[in-house]
Amino acid sequence: MEVQIYNAILVIIFFIGIIFSISNLFLGNQALVWSSAIAVVLLLICFYLLRVKNAYKLAFYISSGGSYPLLAYAFFYNDGINGPNFYMFLLVHLIILSILKLKFHYVWTLINMLFFTGLFYIGLYHEEWIPKNYVSKEAVFLDHVLTYFVSLIGISILINSIKRFYAVEKEKVKEKSIELTQINRSLTKTSAQKDKIITIISHDLKNPLQSIIQTLELMDSGELSEEEIKFLRQELLKTTNRTYKMMENILEWSSFEIKNMAGREKEMLVKELVEDTVEILKVIAKQKSIQLEVNYHKNPLVYLETDRLLLIFRNLVQNAIKFTPAGGLVTIDLNCLNEQLILEITDNGIGISADRLSNIFAQDIKSTYGTEQEKGTGMGLHLCYQSAHKLNGELKVDSTEGVGSSFKLIIPTGINR
Repeated sequence: MEVQIYNAILVIIFFIGIIFSISNLFLGNQALVWSSAIAVVLLLICFYLLRVKNAYKLAFYISSGGSYPLLAYAFFYNDGINGPNFYMFLLVHLIILSILKLKFHYVWTLINMLFFTGLFYIGLYHEEWIPKNYVSKEAVFLDHVLTYFVSLIGISILINSIKRFYAVEKEKVKEKSIELTQINRSLTKTSAQKDKIITIISHDLKNPLQSIIQTLELMDSGELSEEEIKFLRQELLKTTNRTYKMMENILEWSSFEIKNMAGREKEMLVKELVEDTVEILKVIAKQKSIQLEVNYHKNPLVYLETDRLLLIFRNLVQNAIKFTPAGGLVTIDLNCLNEQLILEITDNGIGISADRLSNIFAQDIKSTYGTEQEKGTGMGLHLCYQSAHKLNGELKVDSTEGVGSSFKLIIPTGINR
């Protein structure tokens, strides 16, 4: 920013030098005309060094170092202490301080004080050394007023320029701060999305993998006949393939979610969409001796984010299985009414307490345990609730402790889009 201020200062002083050259020519002071002309040439050299050669420091030291000898010259040829040159000392000092680093202020302040004190002493005690150039009081008045006005205007322009530069820089800092805040929010959001995805992956893959492990342990126990082992191998292959396919879908959805990409909608029949997932869930339910019943009252065509719908479907059914004891029943009802897909999962499990029911969809990571001590966090229902809203739908729950629960998802089919 100092370079920008210095650039503006050079322009301001250049015009001041032109004004003084004209005024001194008008007043008939040839010596000061030459000093003003030298100052203008010096400024042009500094401007060239700054803009063309990018030599900011050299330009500054030439202009600052040359200003005091020129002021001393002008003092001697402008009637010493009777002339207006001391106004210029303040202007020059202000210019130097405005572009110098703080640690150099004291040095240049001392230089200014020494020049001023020395010249004032000479003007007061050695007046004979100074030639008389004023021819009338009118010339004195005009020179003082003009120099004072030019110095005052120069100081005003300089201060306004500095304030404007600082205002611009402040605005840039503000914009940068807003940008960094947005980046920080984006990173926080991305981090939250990653946490959500990890939760989804662990939640949706844990039960199928446990089912596969239990099947392998059963096959390895030596208590099964060859025919039973052959049957289990076939079922294991089916379960593994379905789990792998489900994992691929989750990972694909995760990639879209992290990148916040659109265009994930697909057109599919609901039965075709959920049937592979249903088969995996049936295996999980069977291992707990739970009956999983699926009723396709209608098989509507939907156009929506199918991965998000499957996420809700898996979580709700897995939760129902988790909180239903052995010998229980989990029912899945799929229907369509007024272009609304209605998915209802009902169980006769342990139900939900009234206190827990009031904030069942809150982002409250709290350990919960199923009927066989399956550990969970409660995050799955929060993700289902969020996903339902992203599908422009709603998720409802009705539960009685000790009787069972019913979750109902209602979302637009999206066909008449």
